[in-house]
Amino acid sequence: MTELLTNRLILRAPCAEDAPRYALGVSEFAVAKWLTPVPWPYTLTMAQEFLRGAPAPTPDRAFFIIEHKTKGLIGCMTLLDELGFWIARPHWHRGYGTEAATALIDWHFEKTGNEAIVSSAHRNNTPSLRLKAKLGFVATGTEMRFSQALQHNVEHVTTRLSRADWRQKRNDLCA
Repeated sequence: MTELLTNRLILRAPCAEDAPRYALGVSEFAVAKWLTPVPWPYTLTMAQEFLRGAPAPTPDRAFFIIEHKTKGLIGCMTLLDELGFWIARPHWHRGYGTEAATALIDWHFEKTGNEAIVSSAHRNNTPSLRLKAKLGFVATGTEMRFSQALQHNVEHVTTRLSRADWRQKRNDLCA
């Protein structure tokens, strides 16, 4: 089983026992409103069904639970069609998103020949856009996407991180 380890975190495949904490984190509207495909309210049954169908993580297509080594499940980090993540609200502003994304991006570029990763965020999701800029993602445009939680279209800022930009940014992050 693939796990990515950082100083404080374990990125690992989901298991059935994650469903209650997963549902609790995503069901908070302050989190769900930024997750375009996630309905709200989000229930335990939804989490159980979703996690049951989650793909096993590979360097090309990854779905990881973010587990804090002492606090348990605190979020999710994915690299499916694009890089995506959520962190449960009690754990915001502690650098967990940057730490988890760094581990996933390192693993992806080390194990694949892919030259870039794409991502996006609601135009008003300043913390997410700030985190992506810190990682080296560059804005490439905007597009409209339907938000299940908000029940209307929202403008998304699309971003891209090249392998070369990651090398440079990774050196800056480690300095």
